[in-house]
Amino acid sequence: MAGISTKGVYGVISTYYIYQNSTQNPVKSVEIAAKMDLPQNYLEQILLILKNANILKSIRGAKGGYVLARDAKDISVLEIIEALDGSICDFDTGNNRDCKLLSFWDEARQGIKAQFNIPISKLDDYTNSYNNFTYMI
Repeated sequence: MAGISTKGVYGVISTYYIYQNSTQNPVKSVEIAAKMDLPQNYLEQILLILKNANILKSIRGAKGGYVLARDAKDISVLEIIEALDGSICDFDTGNNRDCKLLSFWDEARQGIKAQFNIPISKLDDYTNSYNNFTYMI
């Protein structure tokens, strides 16, 4: 089964960061790397792939950086991951031709794609429940 690599995760993180922070000016890769604790050289490779996939656009110059190539509602998490990793739903079902099992795998693929096929702007709807830990000693 194919999965989501670190490259795919970093791609979603960086694209979402650009979406949140590029309203006034393009976002520099150095800023993304520093704020999101990502390796700078690896991030540059990822951003270039996302640029070539028409997800990001780079702006040259001293005030340059990266912006979204399209509206955030038109860029899905699935598109970002698949631009970097290929299909997340390509898994080998072997030579098994059992119709019930094939139906199961098809349904699993559809569920995975549905979960990830949301616009990056929709990530704003998720809450940060990690700030609500209670520590007891």
